[in-house]
Amino acid sequence: MRTDYKLKLLSKKLKSGKCQIKFYVSSDTRKNMYGYLLAESGTTLKEVVGKIEHKVRMIETASQHYQSHLYNLATRDVSNDHILIFNN
Repeated sequence: MRTDYKLKLLSKKLKSGKCQIKFYVSSDTRKNMYGYLLAESGTTLKEVVGKIEHKVRMIETASQHYQSHLYNLATRDVSNDHILIFNN
């Protein structure tokens, strides 16, 4: 995976014991993004970064084949990774 981007993380502990992580993905060569990840307590920084990198990689792969403004309303995202990413 290319890593020509910067990743900034901010975390907030929730009353449930989970951590809400806001992250920013910035790059000179790609679209900037931000998002949120809900992590269980005890999740390591390496695991959090790995989840974010995996999701960014999936978005980049999909954007090569599909228009970013088109959606298939018949399908649901059944992933269980509790992560949302938006274009900045």
